[in-house]
Amino acid sequence: MQTHSDRDSGDFMRRLQERADAMERRGLSHIAGGKPEEPVLEEWESNGVHVRHLPDDEQQILRISIGGGSLAAVELNYCVFRGPHGACVDLLRKVLRAMEHPTA
Repeated sequence: MQTHSDRDSGDFMRRLQERADAMERRGLSHIAGGKPEEPVLEEWESNGVHVRHLPDDEQQILRISIGGGSLAAVELNYCVFRGPHGACVDLLRKVLRAMEHPTA
């Protein structure tokens, strides 16, 4: 039996796919998300987060894309990153400290 929340989840996922397809058509998702033929260096799931490590950015910029959370109709936590694993973890820690302690 389909419930209201099941229907909402289906609508949510359908809209998410539409947005992802539109970004891919316009070439907007390749820096963080990778190109279809691009190799995935590592991939794992931990603590409810799907993690994917892609090859370094051509300019050696650390790149981290995260999303998900409990506010969405479907929980699909992810992290895609480019650059050395440890350097990206250090950058995330720095960002968390900055977000926890904003200055005016």
